[in-house]
Amino acid sequence: MKDFFVENKEIVYWRFEVIYSFESEIIKKEFDIEINQSPKNGICSINPLNGTIITLFKINCSNWFDQDGIKDFTFYGLYFFFLLNNK
Repeated sequence: MKDFFVENKEIVYWRFEVIYSFESEIIKKEFDIEINQSPKNGICSINPLNGTIITLFKINCSNWFDQDGIKDFTFYGLYFFFLLNNK
């Protein structure tokens, strides 16, 4: 399910129907969404390239373009932890 929109990226407009079923009634609601296209042409750099959980990283992004405008940015990181067991 998590890759549903990625696997169907050619579809921009979606309509969803939600059905609530109660003992006394059934409620149907529809809502439409438009998938915003990703920003283009920008670059990002990070310094330093590696560190520890207490390292302060600086991320610099520039020259991004989005026809709908860019409201904000979200960055995701991945932390690897390896536990070595000496047997």
